[in-house]
Amino acid sequence: MKVVFVTREGYHSAGARIRCYNFSKELTRYAIETKVLSFADNLGAKEGKEEASMPLSEKARLNYQALRILAKDKESIFFIQRFNYHSFAPYLVHFLNKNSIILDLDDWEMRENPKYYLGFYPSSKAHYFTRQIAKRSVFCIAASHFLQDFLSQFNKKVFYIPSGVDSELFKPSSNNLDAKEIVFSWIGTFNSNEYLENIKFALDCFCSLRKQYSDIYFDIVGDGIYRQEVAGMVNAAGDPHVRLKDWIAPDKIPDYLASIHIGLLPVVNDSKFNRAKSPTKLFEYMSMVKPTVSSNIGEAKYIIRDGENGFLAYNQSEFTERMQHLIEDARLRQRIGEKARETIERDYSLAVLGKRLFEALKTI
Repeated sequence: MKVVFVTREGYHSAGARIRCYNFSKELTRYAIETKVLSFADNLGAKEGKEEASMPLSEKARLNYQALRILAKDKESIFFIQRFNYHSFAPYLVHFLNKNSIILDLDDWEMRENPKYYLGFYPSSKAHYFTRQIAKRSVFCIAASHFLQDFLSQFNKKVFYIPSGVDSELFKPSSNNLDAKEIVFSWIGTFNSNEYLENIKFALDCFCSLRKQYSDIYFDIVGDGIYRQEVAGMVNAAGDPHVRLKDWIAPDKIPDYLASIHIGLLPVVNDSKFNRAKSPTKLFEYMSMVKPTVSSNIGEAKYIIRDGENGFLAYNQSEFTERMQHLIEDARLRQRIGEKARETIERDYSLAVLGKRLFEALKTI
C-alpha cells in the first residue's frame, strides 16, 4: 500500500505539517510507503497570506503539474488534505486511473451558511465539491467532532483523528514554579476576522487583570494579513506588558513555549469555523505541561476536563477568573499541566494518532 498526501500548504503551515508530513512519517513505522505532494514545497505555490494574490490561471497550472505527477501513481491512495484549489488534481486522477481517495478535514474553509438551490446545490462551490469528494472517498477523516458529524452526512465511514502533537518534540523542560513573572501566550495566524475577535477577547481579560498584578505579561505570537490590525490593538492597550511577537518557525515553538506559563485559547463566536477547528495550539500547550484556559466552544470542550487538565470558560468573566486562579497558584499550574501532559500521551500524541490512521487504512 502507498499513500500520497496532497496539500496546497507547506511544512510551515500546521495543517500540512501535522496531517501530511507527520502522519506520513508515522505510517512508515507500519511499513506503508508514503509521499507528500505539497503545492507550496514541491511546486512553488504561494501560501498563507500570499495565496490570496494567486490568479486562477496559476492555480490551474499548478493543478496540471500535480496531475502529471499523480497520474504516474496508479496504485496509490490519495490523501486529500482539506478541499481547496489543490484538490482538483487528485480528484481528476481518481476518475482517470481509479485511484482511491481519502478526504481529510481539520478546518472549515467554506461559507458559514450557504444557500441551497433546488434543495441540493449550495451557493458555495467549496461546499459543493467538499460534499462530492467526501461521497467518492473510501473513507473520510475528521479532526473534530463537528466535522465528523458534517462528513457523516455524505460518507458512512468517517474516522475521528484530531491533529494532536508530536509529544517527543513538544516535551517539558522546566516547571517554572518559582517564576516571578507570569507569561500568558496566544499563538496563531492573523488571517481571519474570527482570530481578531478572539485576540481582542483575551487582551481585554489580560488588561483587566493588569490592574491587580504588576508581574504578568501577554505574548501575541504570529503573522498574517491582519497583522496591522493586531498591532493596532496592542498599541491601543498602551501596556508594555502586552507584546506582539513575530511568527516562530514550527521547530522553534517548543523552545518558546518553555518560556511561558499559561496558554490561552479564547473563542468568541459559536460559528462553524470555530466549532470545526482542531486546536493545534491547545495540544502543544498541553504537551509542554502548560495549563490552558479555553472558551467552552468547539473541540476544546471534548479535550479539556474543566479544573483537571485545563480550564473551560463560558464567558469573559469566567475566562478572566480562571486566568487569575493560575496567576495566584503555582502548584495549580503545575498540577493542571501534568494532567494535560498525561492526556496528550494517552489520547493525542502523534504515535497514538498515527496508529489510528493505520487502523483506518487497514479497513480498505
